[in-house]
Amino acid sequence: MTLLATIQKTKHETPPRILIHGAEKSGKSTFSASAPKPIFIRTEDGLNGIDTDAFPLALDAETVRQQLMTLVKEEHDFKTVVLDSADWLERLIHEAVCKKEGVDNIIRAGGGYGNGYSLAMNIWKAIFALLDRLNREKGMIVIVVCHSRIVTVNDPLHEPYDVASLKLHTPKNGNGASDMLKEWADIIGYSRIPLLISDGKPLSDTSAGGNILILGNSPGCLAGNRYGLPHELPLSWRAFQAAFKQAIKSTDTTTTKEA
Repeated sequence: MTLLATIQKTKHETPPRILIHGAEKSGKSTFSASAPKPIFIRTEDGLNGIDTDAFPLALDAETVRQQLMTLVKEEHDFKTVVLDSADWLERLIHEAVCKKEGVDNIIRAGGGYGNGYSLAMNIWKAIFALLDRLNREKGMIVIVVCHSRIVTVNDPLHEPYDVASLKLHTPKNGNGASDMLKEWADIIGYSRIPLLISDGKPLSDTSAGGNILILGNSPGCLAGNRYGLPHELPLSWRAFQAAFKQAIKSTDTTTTKEA
């Protein structure tokens, strides 16, 4: 058999890998819990009031790895795995590196000079390799939840501006966890709480009918997708699922016409 015989169609080969970020209590976990038959990998205790299945709270990075490996190796009927949250997982990963290196700060690990963050990336990659196995081998939707922080972008073509991005370590060389997640995700959504501004003070915009999920490229937040989804939707799995099915149907129809 030649290599030409191994060529595959990749358009919709696996379910989506979703990264959703936003402020605290903006509906990220509630959205994820509404996905098909979810199982949560918890690194923070933020599911109070949400009825879903979850492993016990992970207090170290090795527990996260073991829980994911259990899903990979054992038979189950879960259809979605949710890692909640990435920024709390980063704390556990840094703690693991510090413990192994015998230091009290990630900056000192590996002899300093940023080597501790490189060691941390090895753990990140191992965990995301398991998430990818669940996506490919078990056909599971993968959702990674993360909190946001506001960062200033120094664009050489524009004045500096602020963006809601991931609350993760972001080194200038582009080799951090934040960059890895952005490249990994098929869909990056930003959970936004609608606001009205009155006399310079933010107020909740109740007329908007609930929180919003931004899915298209935006100068104000990290977002984007590979499926041609609408720029924004109501923050609900039902709305997302309907839009996702329509996007898949539209691209399939376009491909058929072009052929």
